[in-house]
Amino acid sequence: MSNKPLSRRTFIGAAGATAGAVAVGRGVWATMLSDSVEQSALIGIGSAPSTTTTLASSGAVPYGDRILVVLEMAGGNDAINTLVPGSGLYKDARRELALPSNELVRLAGTDYTLHPALAPLAPHWDAGSMAAVAGVGLMEQSRSHFKAMDTWWSGSPGTPSQTGWLGRWLDATLEGPNDPLRAIALGGGSRALVGERTLATVVRNPANFSLKTFPNMDTDALIKAFLATAEPLAMSPELAAAQEAIPATLEAVELLASVSGGDDDGAMFGSGSQGGAMTATDLLQTAAGIITLGIGTRGITVGISGFDTHADQLPRHHELLADVGTGLAAFFERLAADGNLDKVMVVTTSEFGRRIQENGSYGTDHGTGGLQFVFGPEVVGGQVVGDLNLANPVDGDLPILIDTRSVYSVALDWLGGPTDEILAGPHDRLGLVA
Repeated sequence: MSNKPLSRRTFIGAAGATAGAVAVGRGVWATMLSDSVEQSALIGIGSAPSTTTTLASSGAVPYGDRILVVLEMAGGNDAINTLVPGSGLYKDARRELALPSNELVRLAGTDYTLHPALAPLAPHWDAGSMAAVAGVGLMEQSRSHFKAMDTWWSGSPGTPSQTGWLGRWLDATLEGPNDPLRAIALGGGSRALVGERTLATVVRNPANFSLKTFPNMDTDALIKAFLATAEPLAMSPELAAAQEAIPATLEAVELLASVSGGDDDGAMFGSGSQGGAMTATDLLQTAAGIITLGIGTRGITVGISGFDTHADQLPRHHELLADVGTGLAAFFERLAADGNLDKVMVVTTSEFGRRIQENGSYGTDHGTGGLQFVFGPEVVGGQVVGDLNLANPVDGDLPILIDTRSVYSVALDWLGGPTDEILAGPHDRLGLVA
């Protein structure tokens, strides 16, 4: 590793089946991570392919090269003000929150329109690489954030599984030693990646983690001091595991710093849209860099928050969706420039939708039926699958018409399966893929 100052990025944590498994597995994680770093050094850091693609698919991609990106919009995104129904019942239910008709983005071939902040995504709709799944959810899901997330990320209604739907796929497709860079959670740990046999890497907020030093301190010397503590190994297994993690973690910081495209002071991350939190735009650019790096990553989750809009929803929701729309558009542009667009499917998720009627605080409360977007080269885009049915509410909520495991099934099929056994299927694929 070159002796240059560490930038404002870090690479910490491992998602395991239980807290105990994580604690026991850290030494193993360090070894696996070190192996991954060494392998990625052989292919060259940050080298981008020379080919460029367009919004349309240029041909089939081998399953082993495909990557799934899941954008988690935590808090319960309001489906109705994201994908606006053409029904006149919309303005009846939302006299304060209804968006002006002249600002909405028309979606060709449907009676729906997009929130104006999502206008950057309209070209993907028109190109046929973006679809919407409306009225999606899991029966028996809770309106509690924590219980609902347990259900959504495990992909198992009723009593949630202790593993995540993507974690079970990682377990089922594991061949040889586990590679913790095969799945990466950006913006926090994702329950979807929790497996029994596999460990996923969790990258928390890079803007808040760095090797902090006093002014005029020799950072290179400090790094050498850290490395010097890694050997000889202590007799205690716990201390030895911590020692083994030091060089691998420093190497990983160096590796992931190479994909961000920012300078060492972290300026590329900006201030964040929610009190300094990482934005979707920031995290998706890091995701694009990881994909370009070509280190064998198959799944990336991107976690953003703030969608629990009980009050003052109009300005808050606009800011959140502007970040999503701008971030996804820039992400796809970078994938295309690097020749990776045909390798990637993107699915958006949120743990539940919101109620049809606005509340007295210019916001909306927890509901059931929600909305997911699906993007990809094989997606049959330009369509709304399902419905945001305002005319037939269930206890004031949008009815759940589509099991979210149908969307998960499409995503796992994209990765090459197995699918039905992971999700207790089979589930309808909804005509979302060609």
